[in-house]
Amino acid sequence: MATLTITMFVPKTQTTLFRGVDVELERCAEGTRRDIETALKRGTQTPNPLADIEALEERTTAEAVGQLATSMLAAGKSDEAVEDALSSLNAHLDEHFLQRKLVRLYER
Repeated sequence: MATLTITMFVPKTQTTLFRGVDVELERCAEGTRRDIETALKRGTQTPNPLADIEALEERTTAEAVGQLATSMLAAGKSDEAVEDALSSLNAHLDEHFLQRKLVRLYER
């Protein structure tokens, strides 16, 4: 019995770091790609296609952290338990908002 090994070479896509997100510019809508390229060249005085999501992320995170910490401390949870819960919440929210940003960047 012979074993056949197949190696596939998938071309690496080039990504650009934009506001903490690795973006494949060629997948972005033309207007979004143009806004990102302009922002990368000119800095913060340019349109940010993620501004509303970033603002929502800040508000949501601040509110959720405050509510979780308050309720856990009121329930007498240990500092370690509160810290673990806050860390877990932060990781969850980071992933949630990363996905929202990617959807925005790649929408057509």
